[in-house]
Amino acid sequence: MTREDVFFELMETIYELSRKTSSYESVPRKYGTEDELYMVEAHTINLIGNLVQTNTSELSKLTNKTKGAISQMVDKLIKKELVVKYKNPDDNREVIIELTEKGKTVYEFHKELDKVEYARFLNQLDEFTTEDFQRYIQISSIIIRGIREGN
Repeated sequence: MTREDVFFELMETIYELSRKTSSYESVPRKYGTEDELYMVEAHTINLIGNLVQTNTSELSKLTNKTKGAISQMVDKLIKKELVVKYKNPDDNREVIIELTEKGKTVYEFHKELDKVEYARFLNQLDEFTTEDFQRYIQISSIIIRGIREGN
């Protein structure tokens, strides 16, 4: 196969991975509480948990989503009692978002789940070196940048 043929196959594999990931993300799951959460909700909780305290602007930048979309997500998480938001006592214009105790349970559960899942995948990739992973990251980063610039 030519370099171009292999690259086309790589791109098709990336698109298939994207479709499978999207399908996986569309199924709600439980993360250590009775609440069923979609993957996007669990990942938002992870971002908030990693930051400890944050705001919609910061989450918007990290997720490449609008502030409105982030506000809607945060409101859903508030209704599920997973996050709280309150005015910053030092700057009344800023609203701080942080996890509740229940949100921290989801955060910890999801972190552990990721460790187990990632280890399972890693065990299936014994033939690949650290350098192979680094090259894949480089290739993916270039493709992602190209997609961003094309929009």
